[in-house]
Amino acid sequence: MSDTFLRQWAMLRLVPRHPSKIDTTSLQQALAEEGFPTHARTIQRDLQTLSAVFPLVVDEREKPFGWSWAKDAKVMDIPGMTPPHALAFRLAESYLSELIPPSVTQYLAPHFQRAREVLRHTPLGSLKHWTEKVRILPRGLQLQPAQIDSMVQHNVYEALLTKQRFNARYQPREGQQADYEVNPIALVIRHGVTYLVATLWDYDDVKHLALHRMRQVDLLDTPSRKPDGFELDQYLASGAFGYPVSQKPLRLHARFDAGTAKHLYETPLSDDQVLKVDEDGVYLQATVTDSSELRWWLLGFGDGVEVIAPKVLREEFAAIANRLARQYRR
Repeated sequence: MSDTFLRQWAMLRLVPRHPSKIDTTSLQQALAEEGFPTHARTIQRDLQTLSAVFPLVVDEREKPFGWSWAKDAKVMDIPGMTPPHALAFRLAESYLSELIPPSVTQYLAPHFQRAREVLRHTPLGSLKHWTEKVRILPRGLQLQPAQIDSMVQHNVYEALLTKQRFNARYQPREGQQADYEVNPIALVIRHGVTYLVATLWDYDDVKHLALHRMRQVDLLDTPSRKPDGFELDQYLASGAFGYPVSQKPLRLHARFDAGTAKHLYETPLSDDQVLKVDEDGVYLQATVTDSSELRWWLLGFGDGVEVIAPKVLREEFAAIANRLARQYRR
C-alpha cells in the first residue's frame, strides 16, 4: 500500500463536515502528527485531486482557505485507525493487559492486531518507533510474575466485572486448602502478584487473596457487595498493602550516609520530611506508616542507615543486626 494512498486516506478523515473547515497548514500539522510529514503544496494538490472524486469544497472567501465536506453531501465515515490511536492500543496491550478483563481483551484483540499493522506501515513519523523507545520499570529486584490459571483469572475478572460472588478453593501460603465464598471488591497488582481485595461470606473484614493461589473458581448467582464506606484509593492510602504493624503513624528518626540519602532530596519519604546534614551523615525525621514494608525498605540500605528512634524500632533493628552478625560469623 503506497504512502500517498495512506496519506490521502488520512486526509479524508481529517477534513471536517460543513460548516466546520480546516486550512492547509492545520492539515499539514495534523498529518505530520499521524506520521505523514509532507509539504503544503502537496496537500493542496491532493485536495484538488480528491475534490474531483469526493464531495469536498473549499471556502475561498477569506484566507486561510478552509476545506470541508460539502453541505448537502452524504458524508461517509472513513474507516481506519490513525497512528495516534494505534499507539494508544499498543501501549494498552503492553502495559494494561493485566488490568483488562479477559472478555474485554478478546474483544480488543483485533484492535491490538490492527494497531501493530498500522504502526508497521506508518511512514517515518514520530510515532512509528515510539514503543521501542519507552519502558516502565518498577523499583526493586525484578521477580518473575506468579503464574495464574487462565480459567481462574477469567472467572475472577468476570465476577468483579459483573458484581457476582464466587466459590473458590484457596491455598494459603501456610496451611491447608480451604473453600471460601468470596465477595470481590477490587484488584491490585503489586510486585508481580495479582491480589483480589475481597470479603468472605458476609463478613466485613477485608482480605487480600492472591490469584495464583486459587485452584478453582465457580461463579454464583449471588450479587457481590462493597462494604459500607469502602473506597479503594483511601484503602490503599491507609497502607493496607504495606502490611501495617500498627494503625498509629510512626515518627521515624534515622541517620543515612551521604550517598544513601541523595535520593531522599528528590523523592521525600513524607510531606513533613526533614533532612539535616551533620558530621556523621544526613539525619532524617519523617512521619511514616508503621509497616513491614517500612522495615524492608530500611533493611535494604544495609549499613547505610542507622535507626535512631523510636526506641522500640531501634531495638528491633539492633536485634536483626546481632542475628545477622552471628549468622555471618559461622
